[in-house]
Amino acid sequence: MAAAREPAFRRVALLGVGLIGGSVAAAAKASGCAAQVAGYAVGEDAAQALALGLIDSACQSPAEAVQGADLVVLAAPVPALPDLFRALAPHLHPQALITDCASTKASTVAAAREALGPAFARFVPAHPIAGSERHGPAAARADLFQRAVAVVCPHAGNGAAAVAAVSGFWQALGARVVELDPVRHDRVFAEVSHWPHALVFALCAAIARGECPDDALRMAGAGLRDTSRIGASSPALWADILLDNRGPVLRSATAFQAELEGLLADLRNGDRDALIARFEVASAWRRALG
Repeated sequence: MAAAREPAFRRVALLGVGLIGGSVAAAAKASGCAAQVAGYAVGEDAAQALALGLIDSACQSPAEAVQGADLVVLAAPVPALPDLFRALAPHLHPQALITDCASTKASTVAAAREALGPAFARFVPAHPIAGSERHGPAAARADLFQRAVAVVCPHAGNGAAAVAAVSGFWQALGARVVELDPVRHDRVFAEVSHWPHALVFALCAAIARGECPDDALRMAGAGLRDTSRIGASSPALWADILLDNRGPVLRSATAFQAELEGLLADLRNGDRDALIARFEVASAWRRALG
């Protein structure tokens, strides 16, 4: 009989245990890559995560959570990260690895560089591309990262061993790891996530404030439901993400505005051929997406 494999991490500390942090905790326990998972969160999330069995202990402070941890995962909202880095830095184990789940990377790397001192070399930024319009510990799932992409964004201060260990952690949770430069990450995700969320919020708001919002609720079919699904996401979370990545998001918005103005001109001119040509470019790209 083969001996049981030792967990890769003795203690994983989760700072933030909502949908993403709670799912990281659940997946780390289910995969066997963590012997113990501790959680910290502002408010009631940590107590709820403990009651749900997502974590093994609910801590009262970042310092308590990271005590003795060999991996620290920050899964809190973007604006909370600088304070968390400062709070945990004096209490880290000398060899502890640190990663995160933030949707923006340039500001996260800058905050970590400022706060972590020598431990900055062991901070390997990451962004798991998984989620839901639901939020909070009750929405967490151990299988959330199965077959998802986890973007790992090494910076110049990282060593190969730290990058490999953090990549291995995300792989153990079921994700496929892709590496991307932090600045490039923010440009890409402005295009494929951040601006699309803003656009869907704007679409839903236009309908809600339009001439027939009640009839729209009654008559909308699957097409609008699919298109607008992410419009039910957390408004506060997405306001913070958009503001943090505003430069790249505004570049994406400008490109979209130019495309929209061209489409409106085609409509005003009754130019069917121009509309079809414009839609064919869009349709080909969407089919390639799968």
